[in-house]
Amino acid sequence: MKPSDQNAPRRHVHPVARLAPRTALVGGGLLLACAAAHAGMVTDAHGNVGYDSAAECDAAVQAGNARFYRPVTDRKPARQKGEASVRTIRLSELSSATAQAAGLRYSAADYARGACDLGIRHVKGRPDITPELVGKWVPFSPDMPLNLYADAAGQPLRATMGQCDNGFSGNLPRPVPPVAVVAAPVPPPPLPNQCFANILYPARFETRTEQVLMAPATRREEVVPATYKTVTEQVLVQPETRRQVAVPPEIVSVTENVVVRPAGVRDEPVPPTFKTHTDQFVTREATQRVEVLPPVYRTEPTRVVDVPEHTIQRVVPAVFKEVEETVLVNPATTRTEAVPARYRTEVERVLVRPEVVQYLPVRLPMRPVAEQRLRAEATTRVEALPPIMRTVVEPVEVRPATVRKAEVPAAYEIVTEQVKISEPYREWRRGRAWVGQAIEVVPLRGFVVDPSGQFKGYNVAGRSLVPAATGGASLGVIDIGATPADNRQLEDDVWCLVEVPAQYQTVQRQVLKAPATTTDIAVPAEYKNVTKQVVVREAMQRVVPVPAVYHSVYRQEIDFERARALGYKFDPSGELVATPSGQPLVRAAAVAGQAHVQIDRALAPDTWVREVRIPAEYKNVNRYVPEQAAGLRVVEVAPAYRTIKRRVEVQPARTESVVVPATYKTVNTQVLVRAEATRSVPVPAELQAVTRYELDQPASLRQVPVPALVQPVERPVVARAAGVRDEVVPAVYRAETRQVVDQPASTRMVDVPAVYQTLSWQVKVGEPREEKREVMCETNTAPDKIRQVQDALQSAGFSPGAIDGVLAPPTLAAVARYQQARGLPVHGYLDVETVRALGVAPN
Repeated sequence: MKPSDQNAPRRHVHPVARLAPRTALVGGGLLLACAAAHAGMVTDAHGNVGYDSAAECDAAVQAGNARFYRPVTDRKPARQKGEASVRTIRLSELSSATAQAAGLRYSAADYARGACDLGIRHVKGRPDITPELVGKWVPFSPDMPLNLYADAAGQPLRATMGQCDNGFSGNLPRPVPPVAVVAAPVPPPPLPNQCFANILYPARFETRTEQVLMAPATRREEVVPATYKTVTEQVLVQPETRRQVAVPPEIVSVTENVVVRPAGVRDEPVPPTFKTHTDQFVTREATQRVEVLPPVYRTEPTRVVDVPEHTIQRVVPAVFKEVEETVLVNPATTRTEAVPARYRTEVERVLVRPEVVQYLPVRLPMRPVAEQRLRAEATTRVEALPPIMRTVVEPVEVRPATVRKAEVPAAYEIVTEQVKISEPYREWRRGRAWVGQAIEVVPLRGFVVDPSGQFKGYNVAGRSLVPAATGGASLGVIDIGATPADNRQLEDDVWCLVEVPAQYQTVQRQVLKAPATTTDIAVPAEYKNVTKQVVVREAMQRVVPVPAVYHSVYRQEIDFERARALGYKFDPSGELVATPSGQPLVRAAAVAGQAHVQIDRALAPDTWVREVRIPAEYKNVNRYVPEQAAGLRVVEVAPAYRTIKRRVEVQPARTESVVVPATYKTVNTQVLVRAEATRSVPVPAELQAVTRYELDQPASLRQVPVPALVQPVERPVVARAAGVRDEVVPAVYRAETRQVVDQPASTRMVDVPAVYQTLSWQVKVGEPREEKREVMCETNTAPDKIRQVQDALQSAGFSPGAIDGVLAPPTLAAVARYQQARGLPVHGYLDVETVRALGVAPN
């Protein structure tokens, strides 16, 4: 089963018309068996079969060699309008639908043998059978499950196949009718001197040949290898960088006038005596100068990727081999040589060229179909990214960090505490207001306080001792020390023993939290900011994906919709069968190789061709006709062959991916060992020796002004402090030559013709049978007639033994060999048919 074809035409068959192709049976079903043997049987992809006629299908079922239909899909029963119930039965149980079968002119009892029903395309919206069985008569087993639908009264309405719920050509399938038995004719009584024998005719077979499609015509994709070209590119070896170069300080000499001796007065003795003293004077104070220590670098070799790892496509060509084949040039023939005789000249019309059927290709409407083909594979490319530098301000330590001692005073905190000032106790209190929390309640009358001021061992709140009463009993007074009661207020007429809780008081006091200590205070170091260039990101490479490139390729295919519109004819299965003018169309593969058929061998096997008949060509020739018969001699001409060589593809061309490993190179890189720093160098003071004179012995003095003594002194002065400068190191490139894809690898479609195989099989065309026939024997045949038969056997090459006119066993054995060689029934008797085949007139 397969889903229905919505565009296929419906095919309705009247129930009476289905019974038309019936064949009369003669001779015990012999003709029916022969018809079944020659049946045109079609097999679908699932192994189900169908026959061209109902008689052929009936004969196969009656002979017991029918292949019954088996559904290949599963579907639940679906009731239609007017159907009240459905039940599952066997096909042979359709005999219960007697009235319904009679309405279709069927015999319900015939369902016991099964059914042969016409395969149709649609049945009330249900899917159809396979296209190969549409229009064919399909056999169904009597044990096949059916769905029998009935109305509310229980009367059967229709039947469907139990597994797939597919219907038949009518509401009920067509049953297989019984075999019609016709009495065999009674042979007449034998005449005197007649011989009869029961001759067994074996089953007859014929060889049938069919071309089977082993591999359909396809299109294979052939790889067109890529072409390459050589290009030269500049490859970055070392990116552009920046480095810091130390600039030494610029020192200039400054000349200053230094007062060696200040201005003053000197006394001139008359006559004075002097002594000499030499003193050292500081001409330049001791100072410190700052020296810049340049950074120290070292050169380290670094291994970097020169060419990254990549994949290339390599084309492996196809492998072929030469195969030798033997081709038939001329088939084996025979020629006849005549024994010389007398001839006469006659004019005869001779066939020069027989009628030839030529098949020409038909131009069908085509339409382009676009396909996306890969033009260039997805790859990657490598891009170099320069380093990223950043200017940073880095602090330089001028004075290191130190630690100093500091005194930390003691720490105190205010703590709030609850202090118990009284313990819990019990006492008697007057009034009903205390009843809710009273431990014991005592009425006022009879409440006597002892001399200690307690009642039942507990103090009495607000007690007051009163003198004893005189004369009569007063209210509430029973004994000395009693507390008078006042019953005028009803709420004060009881005494209650209550629990007085402990009393607390909130007190705040100062508590030592931490004692006085000393601590180390860190004095931070002093720094100055130095600006320099820092590498944020080293020079690197990145891989950028390059997407694949596709291009559209158009191929031509048959536009069947336009062909229908132009009037081309199609069969129910959708196969093209004729042109708009009615000329039949076939596939080239269906007619290729047939006798007297001309067709272009370059055509593809699935090409549609039309038939053109070229009439036969004759010519008149003079030939010599023997006036007197002469002997003929048949000469066998051996077939002629030749050996050809052809190239066969053993392994198709293919492409394979080859991974090219990455290559590396060593690049020298400057690595910072010690950063730039500064240091203070003490510069000692400069001294100068000065000699002065002192009065050794006083004398009379005369003051003479002495001018100041000034002397020029040179000292170095820093005109420009030491620093650093940025120097650009240019990038280093090298030229590299490499192969790149000039034209990427592509593919092209190559037509691969269909492969067919010729299958041959034996088909039984006749059942074995036994007949009583008249044969020749010594009783009804003269010895001369038997001698003629023996001579004919000897001339035909079958030795009958002694030619004596006697039907001896050697003669009957020669007859059997002759019957087998000529395709006659082999039974070993000399019957009339064999005598006529030998060229001898029977009795």
